Amino acid sequence: MNHSQRYKRQVRLPEIGNPGQEKISRAKVLVVGTGALGCAALSYLAPAGIGTIGILDNDAVEESNLHRQILFATRDIDKPKPLAATERLRAVNPDIKLIPHFLRLSADNALDLFKDYDLILECSDNFPTKFLVNDACVMLNMPCIIGSAIGFSGQLSVYNYQGGPTYRCLLPEPPDPLLMPTCADAGVMGMIPGIIGNLQALEAIKIITRKGDVLSGRLLHFEGLEGNFMEIPLALNPENKRITRLVEYELSCPDLLLKKHLIGGKDFLNRLQDPEKYTIVAIGEDEEPLKIKNHSWSPVPLHKVPELIQTIPRGKKILLICEYGIKSNEAIKYLLVKEKFRRAFGLKDGLSALRILA
Repeated sequence: MNHSQRYKRQVRLPEIGNPGQEKISRAKVLVVGTGALGCAALSYLAPAGIGTIGILDNDAVEESNLHRQILFATRDIDKPKPLAATERLRAVNPDIKLIPHFLRLSADNALDLFKDYDLILECSDNFPTKFLVNDACVMLNMPCIIGSAIGFSGQLSVYNYQGGPTYRCLLPEPPDPLLMPTCADAGVMGMIPGIIGNLQALEAIKIITRKGDVLSGRLLHFEGLEGNFMEIPLALNPENKRITRLVEYELSCPDLLLKKHLIGGKDFLNRLQDPEKYTIVAIGEDEEPLKIKNHSWSPVPLHKVPELIQTIPRGKKILLICEYGIKSNEAIKYLLVKEKFRRAFGLKDGLSALRILA
């Protein structure tokens, strides 16, 4: 391969050179999540010449993404994120292989997806995905680089690298999703995930070329307002290496029980006609109302659902709705399992699916 033009600035580095660039060109990296972290990481991995890049996400581009998800433009709104990212990156570097995976990562598909790659960058915005990525990588003996960002701060580390600590050595179990605000709820300054995502890309290059001191056994924490970095040491707990199967790391709720509390679009529209019997609770990240036909609801953040439920009269049933059905499902699981609340129902697949059917 001729690296003389496109990669000549990095090939000139003695730590890289032609041998390092050959390793980069043969590397296969999967980026899980194409939000702000993933967009930043991808924006540098592709131009660096990573030979094969997988891009995994099950979301579409929204206008609220554009202030920080730098691969996307206004024309990409409503496009699947992996496809929009692939189009942009292919224009930047047509010489690499880009594989879009427009699907939801699950315990059923994680191992099959990961086995085709050398390294995973975990760039999602939720704990269940981070734990699923970690556990799959432990089972495959594969390193993963997990980053996160909220407000003006962010952090990252390399996990399961050459016998080093895993993500469970930082957090043994996923925290309660309703008690942990996401960046959608608490906000995030767009540059913060940009910084963390770039550092994830840098760690990937170090791992691939086997140069430098890989960020394993150390959690790097960045405080944007203070402009400083802090390292927190991480020790390996050998018990965290003994993972033999994958599960969905959400609130445990029997599938049969959950299915009984999910309703279809036609059923939902019928129940709207009985406001005395049902209270609608809309869950969303923005202040913009959720709308369907001539109905409109002001959304509340997911982590405020337990507090809101206490204000609803015990005689009423609750209909939980959100745009895609993801957040409402999480809320239903919480209410069924943790609160033993049996009067909660949710719109399967969310308002977006109902609009398509309409």
